[in-house]
Amino acid sequence: MPFPRRLLSEGEEVVVELRPHWTALGWALPLFVAVAAGLIALVVAWPSAPVAIGYAGLAVLVAVGCSLAIRLLKWRTSALVVTTTRLVRRSGVLARRGLDIRLERMNEISYDQSILERIVGTGRLLVEVGGETGVIVFDHVRRPAAVAAVLHEQLAELGGTGGAGSASGGGGRGAGGWTPVSRAHPQDTPPHGLAAGQPRQLGGERSVAERLIELDELRRRGILSEAEFAAKRAALIDRL
Repeated sequence: MPFPRRLLSEGEEVVVELRPHWTALGWALPLFVAVAAGLIALVVAWPSAPVAIGYAGLAVLVAVGCSLAIRLLKWRTSALVVTTTRLVRRSGVLARRGLDIRLERMNEISYDQSILERIVGTGRLLVEVGGETGVIVFDHVRRPAAVAAVLHEQLAELGGTGGAGSASGGGGRGAGGWTPVSRAHPQDTPPHGLAAGQPRQLGGERSVAERLIELDELRRRGILSEAEFAAKRAALIDRL
Protein backbone atom coordinates (compact mmCIF):
# COMPACT_ATOMS: atom_id res chain seq x y z
CA MET A 1 0.00 0.00 0.00
CA PRO A 2 1.59 3.38 -0.97
CA PHE A 3 2.15 5.97 1.71
CA PRO A 4 0.03 9.15 1.44
CA ARG A 5 1.90 12.39 0.78
CA ARG A 6 1.25 15.88 2.09
CA LEU A 7 2.98 19.21 1.66
CA LEU A 8 5.24 20.18 4.59
CA SER A 9 6.80 23.39 3.28
CA GLU A 10 7.81 24.99 0.01
CA GLY A 11 9.76 22.40 -1.94
CA GLU A 12 9.36 19.67 0.71
CA GLU A 13 6.70 16.98 1.03
CA VAL A 14 6.03 14.44 3.75
CA VAL A 15 6.30 11.02 2.15
CA VAL A 16 5.96 8.83 5.27
CA GLU A 17 4.77 9.70 8.78
CA LEU A 18 4.54 6.80 11.22
CA ARG A 19 4.08 6.41 14.94
CA PRO A 20 6.10 3.67 16.64
CA HIS A 21 4.75 0.14 16.52
CA TRP A 22 2.55 -0.89 19.45
CA THR A 23 5.42 -3.09 20.68
CA ALA A 24 7.02 0.15 21.89
CA LEU A 25 4.57 -0.04 24.81
CA GLY A 26 6.64 -2.90 26.17
CA TRP A 27 5.20 -5.24 28.79
CA ALA A 28 2.77 -2.62 30.13
CA LEU A 29 0.01 -3.56 27.65
CA PRO A 30 0.05 -7.37 28.04
CA LEU A 31 0.56 -7.03 31.81
CA PHE A 32 -2.46 -4.73 32.10
CA VAL A 33 -4.58 -7.19 30.12
CA ALA A 34 -3.35 -10.12 32.23
CA VAL A 35 -4.05 -8.36 35.57
CA ALA A 36 -7.51 -7.25 34.41
CA ALA A 37 -8.36 -10.77 33.21
CA GLY A 38 -7.08 -12.21 36.49
CA LEU A 39 -9.29 -9.91 38.56
CA ILE A 40 -12.34 -10.78 36.48
CA ALA A 41 -11.61 -14.49 36.82
CA LEU A 42 -11.11 -14.07 40.58
CA VAL A 43 -14.48 -12.35 41.00
CA VAL A 44 -16.24 -15.00 38.91
CA ALA A 45 -14.55 -18.03 40.44
CA TRP A 46 -14.37 -16.80 44.06
CA PRO A 47 -17.28 -14.48 44.85
CA SER A 48 -16.68 -14.74 48.60
CA ALA A 49 -12.99 -13.78 48.41
CA PRO A 50 -11.74 -11.44 51.14
CA VAL A 51 -12.07 -7.76 50.32
CA ALA A 52 -8.35 -7.20 50.95
CA ILE A 53 -7.47 -9.49 48.04
CA GLY A 54 -9.76 -7.54 45.77
CA TYR A 55 -8.25 -4.23 46.89
CA ALA A 56 -4.71 -5.57 46.36
CA GLY A 57 -5.56 -6.75 42.85
CA LEU A 58 -7.22 -3.41 42.08
CA ALA A 59 -4.12 -1.51 43.29
CA VAL A 60 -1.91 -3.59 41.01
CA LEU A 61 -4.27 -2.91 38.12
CA VAL A 62 -4.18 0.85 38.76
CA ALA A 63 -0.38 0.89 38.98
CA VAL A 64 -0.02 -1.04 35.73
CA GLY A 65 -2.67 1.17 34.14
CA CYS A 66 -0.75 4.33 35.07
CA SER A 67 2.42 2.91 33.55
CA LEU A 68 0.50 2.00 30.41
CA ALA A 69 -1.04 5.48 30.21
CA ILE A 70 2.38 7.13 30.38
CA ARG A 71 3.72 4.85 27.66
CA LEU A 72 0.64 5.52 25.52
CA LEU A 73 1.20 9.27 25.85
CA LYS A 74 4.83 8.91 24.80
CA TRP A 75 3.78 6.70 21.89
CA ARG A 76 1.15 9.22 20.82
CA THR A 77 3.68 12.08 20.75
CA SER A 78 6.42 10.19 18.87
CA ALA A 79 6.75 9.99 15.12
CA LEU A 80 9.17 9.01 12.36
CA VAL A 81 8.84 11.19 9.28
CA VAL A 82 10.41 10.79 5.84
CA THR A 83 10.25 13.89 3.65
CA THR A 84 11.63 14.51 0.19
CA THR A 85 14.82 15.93 1.77
CA ARG A 86 15.07 14.68 5.37
CA LEU A 87 14.53 11.84 7.82
CA VAL A 88 13.00 13.24 11.03
CA ARG A 89 12.37 11.69 14.44
CA ARG A 90 10.28 13.51 17.06
CA SER A 91 9.53 12.36 20.62
CA GLY A 92 8.73 13.67 24.09
CA VAL A 93 5.63 14.84 25.93
CA LEU A 94 6.69 18.01 27.75
CA ALA A 95 10.38 18.12 26.83
CA ARG A 96 10.59 17.51 23.10
CA ARG A 97 13.49 15.77 21.37
CA GLY A 98 14.18 15.76 17.67
CA LEU A 99 16.62 14.37 15.14
CA ASP A 100 16.90 15.60 11.54
CA ILE A 101 19.09 13.79 9.01
CA ARG A 102 19.56 15.19 5.53
CA LEU A 103 19.10 12.48 2.92
CA GLU A 104 22.33 13.37 1.12
CA ARG A 105 24.30 12.53 4.30
CA MET A 106 23.11 8.90 4.29
CA ASN A 107 25.69 6.35 3.19
CA GLU A 108 23.78 3.13 3.81
CA ILE A 109 20.21 2.16 4.76
CA SER A 110 19.25 -1.25 6.14
CA TYR A 111 16.72 -2.90 8.46
CA ASP A 112 16.68 -5.78 10.92
CA GLN A 113 13.78 -8.04 11.91
CA SER A 114 13.51 -11.19 13.98
CA ILE A 115 10.95 -13.87 13.14
CA LEU A 116 8.51 -12.58 15.76
CA GLU A 117 9.01 -9.01 14.60
CA ARG A 118 8.22 -10.05 11.02
CA ILE A 119 4.98 -11.63 12.23
CA VAL A 120 3.79 -8.51 14.08
CA GLY A 121 5.17 -6.07 11.48
CA THR A 122 7.92 -4.19 13.30
CA GLY A 123 11.71 -3.99 13.32
CA ARG A 124 14.73 -1.72 13.42
CA LEU A 125 15.82 0.75 10.77
CA LEU A 126 19.58 1.36 10.56
CA VAL A 127 20.95 4.46 8.85
CA GLU A 128 24.68 5.02 8.42
CA VAL A 129 25.48 8.72 8.32
CA GLY A 130 28.71 10.25 7.07
CA GLY A 131 31.15 11.85 9.50
CA GLU A 132 31.58 10.85 13.14
CA THR A 133 27.89 10.06 13.72
CA GLY A 134 28.12 6.47 12.51
CA VAL A 135 25.03 4.22 12.48
CA ILE A 136 21.75 5.55 13.90
CA VAL A 137 19.23 2.91 14.99
CA PHE A 138 15.47 3.55 14.96
CA ASP A 139 13.60 0.99 17.07
CA HIS A 140 9.97 -0.16 16.81
CA VAL A 141 9.56 1.00 13.20
CA ARG A 142 6.40 -0.11 11.42
CA ARG A 143 7.09 -1.94 8.16
CA PRO A 144 10.84 -1.20 8.22
CA ALA A 145 11.42 -2.80 4.82
CA ALA A 146 8.87 -0.47 3.22
CA VAL A 147 10.35 2.57 4.98
CA ALA A 148 13.85 1.62 3.82
CA ALA A 149 12.54 1.24 0.26
CA VAL A 150 10.94 4.70 0.43
CA LEU A 151 14.25 6.19 1.62
CA HIS A 152 16.06 4.57 -1.32
CA GLU A 153 13.45 5.97 -3.70
CA GLN A 154 13.79 9.48 -2.28
CA LEU A 155 17.57 9.28 -2.52
CA ALA A 156 17.29 8.21 -6.15
CA GLU A 157 14.91 11.09 -6.90
CA LEU A 158 17.16 13.55 -5.08
CA GLY A 159 20.16 12.35 -7.08
CA GLY A 160 18.23 12.44 -10.34
CA THR A 161 17.18 16.07 -9.87
CA GLY A 162 20.72 17.35 -9.57
CA GLY A 163 20.92 17.35 -5.77
CA ALA A 164 24.05 16.68 -3.79
CA GLY A 165 25.56 13.35 -4.69
CA SER A 166 24.10 13.23 -8.20
CA ALA A 167 26.40 12.36 -11.06
CA SER A 168 26.14 12.57 -14.82
CA GLY A 169 27.40 10.22 -17.48
CA GLY A 170 26.23 6.95 -15.89
CA GLY A 171 26.85 7.99 -12.27
CA GLY A 172 24.11 8.20 -9.69
CA ARG A 173 22.72 6.82 -6.49
CA GLY A 174 23.34 3.16 -5.70
CA ALA A 175 21.28 1.01 -3.38
CA GLY A 176 23.76 1.35 -0.53
CA GLY A 177 24.82 4.99 -0.70
CA TRP A 178 25.79 7.94 -2.79
CA THR A 179 28.13 7.28 -5.66
CA PRO A 180 30.63 10.15 -5.55
CA VAL A 181 30.81 12.45 -8.53
CA SER A 182 33.91 11.69 -10.56
CA ARG A 183 36.20 14.70 -10.69
CA ALA A 184 38.26 15.58 -13.74
CA HIS A 185 41.90 14.58 -13.51
CA PRO A 186 44.26 17.55 -13.37
CA GLN A 187 45.79 16.37 -16.64
CA ASP A 188 42.37 16.73 -18.29
CA THR A 189 42.35 20.46 -17.49
CA PRO A 190 43.84 22.59 -20.27
CA PRO A 191 47.00 24.54 -19.36
CA HIS A 192 46.60 28.00 -18.00
CA GLY A 193 45.82 30.38 -20.85
CA LEU A 194 44.77 27.66 -23.31
CA ALA A 195 41.04 27.52 -23.97
CA ALA A 196 39.25 24.19 -23.55
CA GLY A 197 39.05 22.36 -26.84
CA GLN A 198 41.84 24.44 -28.45
CA PRO A 199 43.98 21.99 -30.44
CA ARG A 200 47.66 21.76 -29.88
CA GLN A 201 49.99 22.03 -32.82
CA LEU A 202 50.50 18.51 -34.10
CA GLY A 203 53.83 17.51 -35.53
CA GLY A 204 56.96 19.65 -35.88
CA GLU A 205 58.32 21.98 -33.23
CA ARG A 206 55.87 23.44 -30.74
CA SER A 207 55.00 27.11 -31.15
CA VAL A 208 56.54 29.76 -28.93
CA ALA A 209 53.08 30.62 -27.59
CA GLU A 210 52.51 27.05 -26.42
CA ARG A 211 55.92 26.92 -24.75
CA LEU A 212 55.20 30.21 -22.95
CA ILE A 213 51.93 28.77 -21.69
CA GLU A 214 53.69 25.64 -20.42
CA LEU A 215 56.39 27.74 -18.72
CA ASP A 216 53.70 29.76 -16.98
CA GLU A 217 52.04 26.54 -15.82
CA LEU A 218 55.37 25.26 -14.42
CA ARG A 219 55.87 28.55 -12.60
CA ARG A 220 52.38 28.39 -11.05
CA ARG A 221 53.06 24.86 -9.80
CA GLY A 222 56.35 25.96 -8.23
CA ILE A 223 58.52 23.84 -10.49
CA LEU A 224 60.24 26.92 -11.90
CA SER A 225 61.37 29.88 -9.83
CA GLU A 226 60.54 33.41 -10.87
CA ALA A 227 64.14 33.97 -12.04
CA GLU A 228 64.18 30.78 -14.12
CA PHE A 229 60.79 31.62 -15.59
CA ALA A 230 61.90 35.15 -16.51
CA ALA A 231 65.11 33.89 -18.16
CA LYS A 232 63.36 31.21 -20.22
CA ARG A 233 60.55 33.57 -21.14
CA ALA A 234 63.05 36.17 -22.37
CA ALA A 235 64.84 33.54 -24.45
CA LEU A 236 61.59 32.46 -26.09
CA ILE A 237 60.49 36.04 -26.76
CA ASP A 238 63.83 36.68 -28.49
CA ARG A 239 62.92 33.95 -30.97
CA LEU A 240 59.82 35.82 -32.12
